[in-house]
Amino acid sequence: MPLSRRTLLTAMAATPVLAPVGAAQAAVPQAAVPQAVVPQTVVPQAEPAVWPAAVTLPAGHRFDLKAEPADLLGREILLEHTRVHQQVAFDPVTGLAYAVQLMSGGRRLPDEDPNTTLSTVDRNQRGDLCVNQLAPDGTVLAVMHLRGFGHGGGLGVEHVDGTPWLWLETDADRVSGTTTFAYGKHIGRIAFTPGAVVDAGSPLVEVFDPVPGASRITPSLDVDHGRIAVRHETSGVAEYRVYRLDAFKNRAFTPEHSFPAQYATQSWCLYGNLVYQNQGSAYSSTNPSPGNSWWTVYDVLTGKVVERTENHTALDLSHRETEALTVRRTPTGPQLVFGFATQETRHMALYGISATTVPWTDLAYDPAYTATDSYRPQYRQSGDRVDLRLRVTRVDGKAWTSGETILTLPSNLRPGRTQGMVGTATGAGTITGPLTTRWEVNSEGHLRIYDERAFSGWIALDAGYFTS
Repeated sequence: MPLSRRTLLTAMAATPVLAPVGAAQAAVPQAAVPQAVVPQTVVPQAEPAVWPAAVTLPAGHRFDLKAEPADLLGREILLEHTRVHQQVAFDPVTGLAYAVQLMSGGRRLPDEDPNTTLSTVDRNQRGDLCVNQLAPDGTVLAVMHLRGFGHGGGLGVEHVDGTPWLWLETDADRVSGTTTFAYGKHIGRIAFTPGAVVDAGSPLVEVFDPVPGASRITPSLDVDHGRIAVRHETSGVAEYRVYRLDAFKNRAFTPEHSFPAQYATQSWCLYGNLVYQNQGSAYSSTNPSPGNSWWTVYDVLTGKVVERTENHTALDLSHRETEALTVRRTPTGPQLVFGFATQETRHMALYGISATTVPWTDLAYDPAYTATDSYRPQYRQSGDRVDLRLRVTRVDGKAWTSGETILTLPSNLRPGRTQGMVGTATGAGTITGPLTTRWEVNSEGHLRIYDERAFSGWIALDAGYFTS
């Protein structure tokens, strides 16, 4: 999937770069040890914009991972800290982006001891994060620091009454070891406040514990379908759980769906009935281009992996480390956004896929026929084109009769006139001559086979389509 450099896409192109303006700071409770610290200087942020009403996808539609992605920023950008961006999320109302990263060593926050400098290892062990608010061109408009929250592998943005609320992991237990990171054990919800410094355990953080005793827990919001999902580990086993967002906020933690994660992940997201996850490490002597960046897609309803494929986007990056993965709204529809950490100072590059594939849907068929799960009768409709696929055999094992009706299509799929298609037949049965058969679908939706050879075995439509 080679990528040519582009400028902003869809809403990022349609929406002008928002000029920074001064913003009033949220009130911060006073305490002997401040739970939240906001500098006195005015931190620029974007004037709120309101996007058009959301254009959503049906829950079963899938982003086309083989489509060419667009370069959303047109460049590799540097965030507030020179650390990898772990995850990105977008405000569904203003369209502004938020990127979370671990803090750099040597940086001191306003309320920290002026005589002590925390190293990168210290920040890793504590789980100290920075959330960057970004304009459409990648300019950092404002930042917020969250100490003791975790690794930042999950991030969601919920917009309520003009305020962006961040969903992410929190309450990390401090760890030790030079290569060890702290991970959150709860889910936190907190209003984004430019310039604020907030500690885990602050009353400003609304805490949720959907899987008591879990570790490495991260959330993903799907505001288009009113859902939230969490990925967690229990006894070293990773699992996804999907909830209704309103139920989750009311602490009703019975998931609608749950299933095991079959592969490691860098980032992941929920959209509709699908969970997307990516994984991969930076280029190295043992991982040269094209690298080892992989997509995995799960069907939430079954827990099965429905796609696993390599990601060959932006192979020319000098440092190409798989990172963020999320879905954002645009005026023309949802877009799958993913990122790579680039350059030695860990810049961020973001790419977007808007193309989608139409899912296959099962068709009811006569019990006189049988089909294996892989070849069950299915259709998909794109515009006025209806594709069919199936492979069936007669339960009684008898020969096929010409004009036999295999199934009847739903009324919304039926053509205005009879149309023909070419299918195939088994070569192991009693057939003689070409292994092709004629199929017809009429205006009443009857799908029929026409062949006078009276053969037995299976018949199939592997690539049949007609115009409805």
